[in-house]
Amino acid sequence: MSSIPFVSVIIPTYRDWKRLSYCIDALDKQTYPKESFEVIIVNNDPKDQIPENYYLPDNIIIINESASGSYAARNKGISLAKGEIFGFTDSDCIPHTDWLKNAVQFFKENSDYDRIGGKVELFFSGTQYTVAEAYEIVYAFRQDENVKNGRSVTANMFTKKKVLDKIGLFNQNMYSGGDFEWGKRATANNFKIGYAPNVIINHPARKELKQITRKARRVVSGKKEITKSETGILQKYVDFVYEIRPPFNEFKHIFSRGKQLNLRLKLLVFLTRYNIRVTRAFEELRLVHGAKPVYDA
Repeated sequence: MSSIPFVSVIIPTYRDWKRLSYCIDALDKQTYPKESFEVIIVNNDPKDQIPENYYLPDNIIIINESASGSYAARNKGISLAKGEIFGFTDSDCIPHTDWLKNAVQFFKENSDYDRIGGKVELFFSGTQYTVAEAYEIVYAFRQDENVKNGRSVTANMFTKKKVLDKIGLFNQNMYSGGDFEWGKRATANNFKIGYAPNVIINHPARKELKQITRKARRVVSGKKEITKSETGILQKYVDFVYEIRPPFNEFKHIFSRGKQLNLRLKLLVFLTRYNIRVTRAFEELRLVHGAKPVYDA
């Protein structure tokens, strides 16, 4: 790796031009030299054309990928990228100005690491948290914990090119959990990952509970793709009964991670967590009986 390595940033997008424009603006303001990085944005709906007079800096391009799914889009971007380091984020994310510089510096100072899971900070729609936003504060994007398990969300992940060369691309047959499945392969091949709290992107918190419930069902579908579980139907029902118990142990997480929440919101977060657990357990049963997985966000 050279002293100023070339970085390729890959961003999938789907009918999200307005929020993507904020991401592009943040990337245009990076402190890392512009001639040392490229941004490849992959439009996952080619029928949805780029708006007129859409601002694109010279080092940012938009290409199309008709195969559905964010992992197919990321793979298309990877196939065209020239970087020694690959960075991943999403179209609704806003990277801090030192995002790229700090990632490259992390690799320079920690040469035995091949991957980075960066910090994901939430931002909110207003000054008063919705129940969904309160839930996100407690449970969303625990990147420090993800890294301990050898993985990172693609909202804020970096990898050296050699990892992709060795283990291959994302599994684009998956519509959820492909980042964790890829991380599992990387860890199995002894590619180390480190948590970098100064490699930061901002991510919008989900505002509505139906978004969180939908995601929970989608994650179960993604995990099914990863594990290909052979657990029998009877065991699934036993697991269901276990999962629908009230999760009183969750209170310690809610109170430790949600210090800025009032008591009412903490209680509502607990009830939401219980609802999510029941939803996941029900989704497991639905899938084991041959129902169609939930793929959309």
